[in-house]
Amino acid sequence: MISRNIGYFMVVSQRLTLIMLILTVLLAGCSGMSASGSKVQFQKPITKLEFVRLLAGRTANKPLSLVKKNLSSLELKGFDLRNVIFSHAYFTQADLSKASLVRGKLDGVDLSWAKLVGADLRNADLRGANLEGADFTGANLNGADLSGANIQNANFNRSQLQEVKLAGAKMTEARFVNVYLGNTNLGGLDLREVDFKGSDLSGAILREANLEGTDLRGINLRQADLASANMKRVQLELANLSEALLHEVQFEEANLEKCDLRGANLYRARMEDVDMRGALLRGANLSEVNLVGADLRDANLFNVTAKNSTFAWSDMRGASLAKGDFYQTDFSDAKMDEVNLSNSSMVKARLVATSLKDSNLRGVDFNGADIRGANFRDANLRQAKNLDKAIGLKKARHLDSAIF
Repeated sequence: MISRNIGYFMVVSQRLTLIMLILTVLLAGCSGMSASGSKVQFQKPITKLEFVRLLAGRTANKPLSLVKKNLSSLELKGFDLRNVIFSHAYFTQADLSKASLVRGKLDGVDLSWAKLVGADLRNADLRGANLEGADFTGANLNGADLSGANIQNANFNRSQLQEVKLAGAKMTEARFVNVYLGNTNLGGLDLREVDFKGSDLSGAILREANLEGTDLRGINLRQADLASANMKRVQLELANLSEALLHEVQFEEANLEKCDLRGANLYRARMEDVDMRGALLRGANLSEVNLVGADLRDANLFNVTAKNSTFAWSDMRGASLAKGDFYQTDFSDAKMDEVNLSNSSMVKARLVATSLKDSNLRGVDFNGADIRGANFRDANLRQAKNLDKAIGLKKARHLDSAIF
């Protein structure tokens, strides 16, 4: 009986110890919640009168520190806020239109849905700031550091952004309408659904950026670096990509109608099923590019280099390919009626079942080209070179109607 009671009390004691341990953990958790619950946004907001009084005590040698203070919804239009430290402050929905925040310490600040229309933020530190939905229309952000900032849904229309830093920024659905972003580093960023309408991105760095489905019609991307960028289904009608670096860019199903790609380097780009009607590609590098099923009607490919590329099943009717180098390139089943290929090199090219009706093939070098099933009806073959060294000469179609 005694041993049974002792066993019972031991079990009870163990259970009580366990309960005390659980209570201790829970109390510690509550204490932690209390500490985290005292976040900036839960503090009593500073009133405008209190803010003005604090601001009055500011001196050049003694900056005003409002670190981690609740400044939400304050109306501070046109205020001179230089020499104030706002790091990690809660500034949501505040109105700072035309305020001066030159070299402002705003790292980690929450300015979500705030108004900063026409504000002066030159060289401001906004690293890691929450700027979601903020309105920077017409603001001056030259030299500002927005690295790691959240600028989703933010409005930067007509703002000044020279030498701005945006590394690691979250930019979904941000608006950059009619701004100059030339030479800006946007490499590796997710830029899907960003509005760049009417903006200048010449010389910008967009390496490995995600621009899938983005509307870039008419955008100036001259000499931009877009190497390895995702440009699938992007809209680039009438855009300027002349002399741009486009190594290994994914352009599948993109619209590049009448796009200016003169002198661009498209080495190993993926361009299946792209729309390039009327595109300007004079002097471009198209080597090892995949253009299967592309629409290149009336495009200008004068003097291009397209070695080891593929234009199979593409539509190139009416295009100009004069003086091009198409060494070992595949044109199988392509529509090339009425093209101008004069003085081009088709050495070892594959022209199996290619339609070349009414085309200008004057001076073309066919040495080692595979022309089995190619249609030469009414083509101009005057001064063509090495046609007798082409593969499948006897299987070519309508050579008897060609002009020699």
